[in-house]
Amino acid sequence: MSFLETTIALIILRCDDLLEKSGQGDSLLSFPALKTFVSKLRDEDLSLWAEEGEKGGSLQAERYRKVISLLGDSLVMQSLLDLMTALFVLPEFGAYLTHHFGYSVNLHLAFLLEDEGFPSEEDILAFMKLAERICHIDRRLSPLQYAELSLDERAVAYLFGSDEISPLLSGFTTRFDPKTDALHEPLLYEELIAEGAAFLEPGSRVLQLSGKGGRRFLSKSIAVRLGRPFLFLNIADFFREAGKERFEELKCTLIREAVFDEAGICFYGITELFLRGGRDENGRLERDLAVMERILFMPVKEAGIPLILCADTKKTLLLSPQAGSYLLLELPEETDYGKRKKLWAGFASLYGLSLDADRFAMRYRLNASEIASMLRGFLERRPDCTVIGPEEEAVFAKLCIQRVESDDGKNVGRVIYPDLKLDDVKVKPAIRAVLDDVVDSIRNSPVVLDSWGLRKNYPYGRSVSLLLSGPPGTGKTMTANAIAGELSLPLYQVNLSNIVDKYIGETEKNLEKAFLFAEKTDAVLFFDEADALFGARSEVHDAKDRYANTEISYLLQRIEAFDGIVVMATNIRSNMDAAFLRRIRYVVRYENPDEALRREIWESCLTEGLPHEEIDLDYLAAQFDTFTGSIIKTVFLNACAYAAGQEEKLGMRHLIHAVRHELEKVSSVAFSGDSLGKYAYLS
Repeated sequence: MSFLETTIALIILRCDDLLEKSGQGDSLLSFPALKTFVSKLRDEDLSLWAEEGEKGGSLQAERYRKVISLLGDSLVMQSLLDLMTALFVLPEFGAYLTHHFGYSVNLHLAFLLEDEGFPSEEDILAFMKLAERICHIDRRLSPLQYAELSLDERAVAYLFGSDEISPLLSGFTTRFDPKTDALHEPLLYEELIAEGAAFLEPGSRVLQLSGKGGRRFLSKSIAVRLGRPFLFLNIADFFREAGKERFEELKCTLIREAVFDEAGICFYGITELFLRGGRDENGRLERDLAVMERILFMPVKEAGIPLILCADTKKTLLLSPQAGSYLLLELPEETDYGKRKKLWAGFASLYGLSLDADRFAMRYRLNASEIASMLRGFLERRPDCTVIGPEEEAVFAKLCIQRVESDDGKNVGRVIYPDLKLDDVKVKPAIRAVLDDVVDSIRNSPVVLDSWGLRKNYPYGRSVSLLLSGPPGTGKTMTANAIAGELSLPLYQVNLSNIVDKYIGETEKNLEKAFLFAEKTDAVLFFDEADALFGARSEVHDAKDRYANTEISYLLQRIEAFDGIVVMATNIRSNMDAAFLRRIRYVVRYENPDEALRREIWESCLTEGLPHEEIDLDYLAAQFDTFTGSIIKTVFLNACAYAAGQEEKLGMRHLIHAVRHELEKVSSVAFSGDSLGKYAYLS
């Protein structure tokens, strides 16, 4: 027999002996399964059992002794453990006890076996508190010493040598063991890991990791320093699985799991949304911190288990911590350029990838966990890729956009992936020179701010901001797309209808989402018709004026704090707030194109694959002097559609046809063919 089988046989024989002393001889006669089991016990089994019980030698004996230690090395609790183990392994034992004693396994029976006197109420509560370390107890039962007790499957499996997590927890709990689970060396925050591990070393303490960017990895790194396993649970999953009915059962199961495994516990997913929770019928917050501290965090701590709480909030999660038993460590709010570069290089090396860490650190303002997630996602789509070049960067950019879009609860804009370059935008040389300066400023920002050490001199106002003003159709939107295309960046065009909200404070919240989205993805943030948001502040006559001015002030502050690229377009520059204009690094004024520029625009429409006859570009540029670039492109597209419908090459007849429609569309008087000049006959 194994050590535990011998233990079970001995407790059955002890019960038989107790009954025999009370005059009930041969108590096993009507229970053949029990009689057969104990008949297998041999003298050599008893000798080995006694030796292992004293000195160890088998895994079962070692774990049995450990559980007895958890129960206070009490003979009463040892008998209770033996009774519960026998009941689990041999269900007929329950019928045997009920038949002869009138009840199944309980604390009272353990006292009888040890010939202890009738316990006081204080003793009962003390023993039950010990018993809760290995089994769940419903304290509502009375009298408590007669409450039926039983081991769950996990406790018995532990005694028999299994390390599988309890089925009650396995659906939402993962176990990290430094001895068997691989973990790479930390790339950042070694000092936080060392401080956290030193604090938790004594056990029975609570460490809170606040902020974003690799808290679970830091928790695992702390586990490595401590040399002990940790159980990781999403706290929202735990509460959802437990509900009100099963909370105590799952909490006790979790604590037992940690105690058996000599593990710590890490709760993650403690977000602001989780803490807000719902409200009960009395309007009270369901996830009150004081309640969570009392019913969950403190019981874990009191069981001697080191506890890590990973939270978004910097709010202290323990409202009444004991001195020296609680520590809050905060991750930096922003991962600066130097740290991002180290993370990109480190994770790329870990995943067997080659990339330009300097370029990626400049482009993506991601934290450690986001960078690792992005690279894993990339490898899932390109498993054979080892070098991330320009072509692969496009895949990576879309991955980043998709991740941030999925994280954002409300989309306030749309993402565009422009194919345009600055050469595709026909503007005057002076304007092109400013646009080239903008692109160079963006490309060289890491050199200027980090390599040259100017970042500390510019704690705010580091964004590359550009205001494009001028009449409609002069190329402002096209320029914004071309800047993004020139830099191989996505363009995030803000939808003003989703930004502006009639409710106080909502506009600022929506704007914050747009800025955060652009910061995470390094997208070019584009506000079209920006005067609707950045208009001049007015005198305050009512609450509406006051809150409108507040929104403008918020925008001024947010642009100064922004560390990316923002492009704004307006048709009426005079409507813009003067204080806002002072904060813009580059301002470009667009005008209707002159004849030379109009000719360039007409000529740029004649692409290589377009079948066409001889086109009089000089005539088109000179005759229609009110046409903007946008109108020219619309006319040209309509002419192409007309030519294709006639199954003909594009010619002057088709262009004059499209021009006439455009002039008729905008004219308030009857159309005159004189406006078409020498080609009027083609209309």
